[in-house]
Amino acid sequence: MKLADQELRKVRDAYNVQKKTQARRKPDRNGHRIQVTMTFEEWLQVWIESGKLHLRGNGRGKFCMARKDDLGDYAVGNVVIKACEENSREAKLGRSHSACTRDKMSASREGVAKSQDHKDSIADAHSALPVVRCPHCSKSGRQGGAMRRHHFNRCKSGWHGLDMPQR
Repeated sequence: MKLADQELRKVRDAYNVQKKTQARRKPDRNGHRIQVTMTFEEWLQVWIESGKLHLRGNGRGKFCMARKDDLGDYAVGNVVIKACEENSREAKLGRSHSACTRDKMSASREGVAKSQDHKDSIADAHSALPVVRCPHCSKSGRQGGAMRRHHFNRCKSGWHGLDMPQR
């Protein structure tokens, strides 16, 4: 397969990006740093042999270079070309549930009681919010939380052309 100069430059840039980003990645599950040990020519050959070079990229319907069992370096013999969705799904298999959640703090603070000072500061902040009235159903309440979630342009009664009041 012969690539035009512009295509070759684009593919070489993609290789360089992959090689550089490995330095910032976390170690694999065995604690080893992940490196790209293939040359550009070897890397390109793997893509050409797969027949998926034109489908390279991120996201649904695209393909990526993945390490076998998510272990070791990106090296000839240790890589395969996979659908991005499949690679992402396999990567999540070995992780615990808390490692997959966005808010790790909430998982670690679960079940911990708030101090009375903390409860008081939450109450003070809530009582400092202005009282607002929904123009659709005339319900009034503190601006924020439930009022923003259920009233104004989301109110189940009335016309929805009005916006929520700004803070």
